[in-house]
Amino acid sequence: MSELDRYLRAATRDNTRRSYRAAIEHFEVVWGGFLPATSDSVARYLAAYAGELSINTLKLRLSALAQWHNSQGFADPTKAPVVRQVFKGIRALHPAQEKQAEPLQLQDLERVVDWLEQEAVQARLDGDQPALLRARRDSALILLGFWRGFRSDELCRLRVEHVQALAGSG
Repeated sequence: MSELDRYLRAATRDNTRRSYRAAIEHFEVVWGGFLPATSDSVARYLAAYAGELSINTLKLRLSALAQWHNSQGFADPTKAPVVRQVFKGIRALHPAQEKQAEPLQLQDLERVVDWLEQEAVQARLDGDQPALLRARRDSALILLGFWRGFRSDELCRLRVEHVQALAGSG
């Protein structure tokens, strides 16, 4: 893999690439669309799945189609007025309550950290080094994720070399 390919690959997350591939496959194989697409075919595709797919899924499908066209050097049909109008109409006729995760409250965070601290104390008393390390690790990840606002995938990519411990701070 060349340096250029490496940087291009790093610009997009694996999950995004998988989602976009699945969206393009759905457009072509399931729905029977052709690429490059026309704005009319994209609008008809949206209309065909308006009652079946969520607004967020339709947005993802549009993003995937836009990215495909841009990366292949074609004009982006998703930006056409007819596509925007159809999408606006879908939002009006199929309003959906957007699902959003409930934020972790500070008192809940304190309860979790207290529980992990008790686990660590018990592990120390039992001489269970693996359980002690797990409790400390879990506590560190939860606190770091909460206070830095990291998403789960960002926490999963965190490496020890990314962390710097300074005596007397933090």
